[in-house]
Amino acid sequence: MPRTRRKSVSRQCRHREHAVPSPSTGDRDRAHEPSPRTGRAGRGPPTSTSPPRPEAGPGAARRCRCRASCRHRRPPPVAAAAALHLGVDAGASGSCASNSTHVGWILDDGRSVSMERDEARSEMAAYLWRNVMPYDVSDARALGFDPDSLGSTPGIIERDESSLTGDGGGALRSVSRAAREGSAVDGLSDGVLNQTLHYALEAKARYPWTDAIPRSVYLEYVAPYAVVNEPRTDHRQLLFDAVDGMLAEYQRTDGPTVPKLRGPAPDETPREQIKEAVKLINTRLWSALGRESSPIVFQAGLTPRIYDPLSVVAYGHSSCTGLAILLASALRSAGIPARMAGTPAWHGNDDEGNHGWVEVYVPGDGAGGKGEWAFLEPTPGIAEGQEDAADADDLDRDPCKRWFCQRDRFDGSTRTYATRFDRVEADATYPMAWAVGDDGVPGLDRSDYYNEVCGKCGQ
Repeated sequence: MPRTRRKSVSRQCRHREHAVPSPSTGDRDRAHEPSPRTGRAGRGPPTSTSPPRPEAGPGAARRCRCRASCRHRRPPPVAAAAALHLGVDAGASGSCASNSTHVGWILDDGRSVSMERDEARSEMAAYLWRNVMPYDVSDARALGFDPDSLGSTPGIIERDESSLTGDGGGALRSVSRAAREGSAVDGLSDGVLNQTLHYALEAKARYPWTDAIPRSVYLEYVAPYAVVNEPRTDHRQLLFDAVDGMLAEYQRTDGPTVPKLRGPAPDETPREQIKEAVKLINTRLWSALGRESSPIVFQAGLTPRIYDPLSVVAYGHSSCTGLAILLASALRSAGIPARMAGTPAWHGNDDEGNHGWVEVYVPGDGAGGKGEWAFLEPTPGIAEGQEDAADADDLDRDPCKRWFCQRDRFDGSTRTYATRFDRVEADATYPMAWAVGDDGVPGLDRSDYYNEVCGKCGQ
């Protein structure tokens, strides 16, 4: 059916009585000035030369009232997001929409809250520092963490969701905040962390499905700058820009930068949108990031030499681990929660090899619908111009159609895991076949799930 324009959401406070005032002319002009980093209007994270935002003012007070009004309602997560998606006045539905200045969250108990973007950035930085992997502690400042404000060692920050509602708080910040308010030092940036957080927040403002994803899921499976122990590289902007064109028709009609000609179809739920977006990305990513007429392809035996996203792009090939990390990272750049899953050894036997793939979080449909994790394989090698004829894997495919999801592989003796970032909630570590004995990556044991699903497949 034809796509229709929806009401603007980026300048609404989502409450009937307390609307966020439009920015001043100067603010609007600055929003469309070319970014000093990218040269495109509105793109790129703020730099140290950007003027700091005022800490208070009449507009800020009204935004606080909006946040309070959102906080006291308890809508079902998916219902609230669907109301926003359909263009219904959220004053009636109770949702808090994300936009270029504010971030809307759905908490685990179903409440909707909204906060200013800088506050959301600080919460993300605190979460990542609290759960930082051991490989990153010594390089914390180089990555962009500010241990002096976040805590002397990871794990000592005890914060809960009360900090989102104004009942708690603290001056938590990332080094990017200090850099933006200070003077730039020639030759130095503010680290990978700033880039990752900036584009995680840009995705919240740009893609409507992000408002259907619980805050805890977004923090753990979109905000992180790494998947396992791969080299820490500045890849988020590259992937964000790569998927931007693929997903143009799904972006909010008045995104954080340039207005779009059309928005999502009004009959599509966030669940359906995410499934379609995953299919598009898994189809077009490999040619978009590959060399001319030469897409990224599979090549065995390259982990751990080539398995971080930038290395895979630079060389144009990788084994299953690198391809899974690249696809998961690309999905995260679009605000879609993704993680790597796999087995370190088929049937527990190292001689039989290992395999890795991707799991994606899909929100439920309808009021009170429960989200779930579905899996797919990266489908590299699709060249430009061949996308329509390609049969890229997607989340609706019958699991038994995948070569590895067969009863002879999942007979109860194969252990399967998924990556996590939250060290407190993790029930296992993610065993890496290329780093035997390394327990630095939190994990989730998914053996029962795959033995159940794949154990029914094949003869």
